[in-house]
Amino acid sequence: MWDSFLSLLDSLPEDGIAITVYILGGLIILWCWYGVVKRLASPLAGILWIIVFAFVATPTISEGPNSEIAPATFGLLFGLLTKEYSLVWSNLSLILFVIGIGLLLGYSWSKYKANKLKRAKMASPL
Repeated sequence: MWDSFLSLLDSLPEDGIAITVYILGGLIILWCWYGVVKRLASPLAGILWIIVFAFVATPTISEGPNSEIAPATFGLLFGLLTKEYSLVWSNLSLILFVIGIGLLLGYSWSKYKANKLKRAKMASPL
């Protein structure tokens, strides 16, 4: 039975398994984190969710097989452990870029919702 299970794993493409684990693992982590931050105040919860999303979902630019589908956090840690500071800064800049885009989108969304609510209150009831 174990041999048939291992032969089944050998028949699956390696890239497909890596992508599936990366996506499903990221979704599970973000779902669990949502359970934690939904009890916090709205702006703080959104900011923390964006930060965790950036650390989990930002792809890396490290070298090696399947490195482009790993989180940038792994490239950041690998760069710190091997003292390759160019790798640290490149991965950290990608993570900070995703955080910045997320914060900008969150700010725009909150302004849109506030403006929409303000217009709904000012509308005359007919």
